[in-house]
Amino acid sequence: MASGWLGAYPPPPGVTPNFDDPPSQIPGGIALHTVCLTLVTAAVAMRVYTRTRITRTKLGIDDYFCILSYFLTVAFSGLMIKCFTLGIGRHIWDEPAPWLFEALKYFTIASYIYLVLATTIKLTFLFFYYRLFSLQTKTRFFITFGIVFVACLNTALFFATVFECSPIQRQWNATVPGRCINPVILPYLSGASSSATDLYVLILPVRLLCGLNVELKRKLKILVVFAVGLFACVASLVRLGMTPILQSDFDATWNIATIGLWATLEVNVGIICSCVMLLPAFLDHHLPASIHASLSRLWSYTVSLIPRGSKDSETPSFVNPGGRNHHHAWPGYKHQLSSESQPKDLAKLHSLQTHNLVLEENPLPTTRNRDIPADAAPSSYDVEAAQVKSG
Repeated sequence: MASGWLGAYPPPPGVTPNFDDPPSQIPGGIALHTVCLTLVTAAVAMRVYTRTRITRTKLGIDDYFCILSYFLTVAFSGLMIKCFTLGIGRHIWDEPAPWLFEALKYFTIASYIYLVLATTIKLTFLFFYYRLFSLQTKTRFFITFGIVFVACLNTALFFATVFECSPIQRQWNATVPGRCINPVILPYLSGASSSATDLYVLILPVRLLCGLNVELKRKLKILVVFAVGLFACVASLVRLGMTPILQSDFDATWNIATIGLWATLEVNVGIICSCVMLLPAFLDHHLPASIHASLSRLWSYTVSLIPRGSKDSETPSFVNPGGRNHHHAWPGYKHQLSSESQPKDLAKLHSLQTHNLVLEENPLPTTRNRDIPADAAPSSYDVEAAQVKSG
């Protein structure tokens, strides 16, 4: 690069601008986006494939929001990589002055997409909960409240962010005549509300899942997914904690790259967690029987090391094939019952307290159970943990 470049901002005392080989977050940032896009693409493809080809269920609202989130994260990553090529991730005194406004313009557009993306990810989870706890009236109220609150709040934040300055171009080019609202309040409000709603979405189903009267290993499978989701909340909180640095430090091109990396982790981990619920169904359908059996034994051994409380000893026998009501086992109950007994058991099925959770261990017919006719399996694979009322 020509030595005649001027930096976008004067360097601190004793620091010489470096336009040729400066300290940079750019290689790590591009690598992170590449890895995240690869993992998210695989996760969403697995989700759609499992829904449509393995469980053979119609895509729900949560699935469509997940797909929308995927396309938004592709756009977000594309814009962030463009920002890196324009110097975001360098110190501002190592950023050539002619690049700065163009880089900030792309980052501003990426921040708009991030707001929409964070909203669609939360709605993916909330609509999944709505289907999962469809028989829990009280819980559905809190889920519906979450859907309305997240949609309304983030819509307001989106328009407030887009029209923060008049004209809009002043957001990335302070030399444009115009005015902006208080630039301090909105980032804090956006970050705090995002962290709060992340925690709400994560914590909302935990109490009910812990209270399910099912065996411990199934609870652990469910809770592990939500434990992974904690990382998205941590990333959101870290991003919020860095807001004061962004507000007070003049090294904007370096700091917004750091915040952007945490935002990238937050949204991508969120999408992956929303897809992990279907991973057991996918693996059970495709893993060789020997590997599947080995993993099952390893999981059973791990669970056996955890002390079991009295609550797990009350697990209804329909989740235990050896119990007296083993003919209620799901999803194979339809081809285990006679035609005369099906109406009675189907009536019991309507009393399930929880359904549509995609962590079922017994899949639809695969290469390991070819003798079961496909039309004998239930139409939905989305039941893993439930409690049948007594009688």
